[in-house]
Amino acid sequence: MQTSPHPHTLRRTIVNALIEVVKIDLIVVPAVFVAAIVFWIIGLGSQLPYSAVPEWAFALWAAISGLSVTTLGFDFSLAPSLVTLGLWLLVAAAVKRLVTGVAAADWDDDEVELGQWWTIVGAGLGTFTVAYAAPLLALALAVGQATMTPLGFLRLFLFLVTALFVGCVRARGVGDFPGLRLLDDRTWDVGVRLARRLVWGALAAAVIILVVGFVLGWEQVTDSMQVYSSPVAAGIGLLIVQVLFAPGILFSALSWSAGTGVVLGGAGTSSAFSATASPVPDVPALQLLTVDYPAWTAIAPVLLILLGLLCTILGRFRAREVAESSWPGIGIAAGIVFVGGEALGLFSFGALGPLGLADFGPPALTSALVITAWIGVGMLVGLLLIRLANLQAGPGDDGLGVDVDGEYFGDSTVALDDDEVR
Repeated sequence: MQTSPHPHTLRRTIVNALIEVVKIDLIVVPAVFVAAIVFWIIGLGSQLPYSAVPEWAFALWAAISGLSVTTLGFDFSLAPSLVTLGLWLLVAAAVKRLVTGVAAADWDDDEVELGQWWTIVGAGLGTFTVAYAAPLLALALAVGQATMTPLGFLRLFLFLVTALFVGCVRARGVGDFPGLRLLDDRTWDVGVRLARRLVWGALAAAVIILVVGFVLGWEQVTDSMQVYSSPVAAGIGLLIVQVLFAPGILFSALSWSAGTGVVLGGAGTSSAFSATASPVPDVPALQLLTVDYPAWTAIAPVLLILLGLLCTILGRFRAREVAESSWPGIGIAAGIVFVGGEALGLFSFGALGPLGLADFGPPALTSALVITAWIGVGMLVGLLLIRLANLQAGPGDDGLGVDVDGEYFGDSTVALDDDEVR
């Protein structure tokens, strides 16, 4: 058994890491330059110099990655979260390919220690991180007018760490992680599937909240659009802008319903429990924050509780999985939702121009915690209902239509042998 990683394997891993970074840069850098050129053409009447193109390009790359940018006299630190999500998926996919390549490498020895394997993977991930982050920071600070604020550094760090972790888990599972080896693989899988259902359910809940908000505040939203010379053209342009910030808007809707609300500068917080009269730009999604909602909207947190409850109990097989994994499965799902919500909350808070957007977004540190708590209440109630159904079931039934041998009542063919079927 060798005591150090094979030099050839180590060199190949580092080279593969550099290649993955180049692949990402070949997508991102041309894309931000195209966007900067479009912005420059739109602002051609201002007679802006050509030097504005690279400045805006690298400023956009910095903002997407979570850094703070100061340009045109305003602070921009609110990332277009849909674009950020796309870039995050690119990084996570690259890490998955990198780790999968290391696992598939031809080792000279029959046995390789796990710590030795992680040495090679760590070298590859470290090379990947440095090769990606170093040019980004250098170009963003030198050309893109970016500033290294604590929030910006935290977001960039979280962006890279979460992408690295998800890429590794998708490639190898949790068994290779020293701190996660105590988790049962089945329990982890159940928790991940439950978390996936919660994410999709939260997306649906956020859409419902926005639709109800537009119905209740339709008059105020339509009045705000009349300030534009061409409301139709303005509506199309604002729709595109809002789509770019869609994940942040949807998370803000969940924060609004949870009670933590959305901060509007220094003028207060808008939530299901309290409204604010802070001036906001004439953007439909932002106008919803200043609507004087009826008193019954204070029951909005119930929607998050129902989300956790329904995702836990719906589906015979899913409910049985949750019952078998019990508290650890629910804990894993809640942890994934919290970490994902915390990351999204940090990227949904920042500055995007003047007025109420100078300091805008859901509270970065508390919104994910409260949202997870409401959903967690629903999951706990769901688990208790499943266990209560098991207690009230017959001696051979688990309360979910499945007997103790895994056969289904009402389906006699399951219990027949081959001769009986023929």
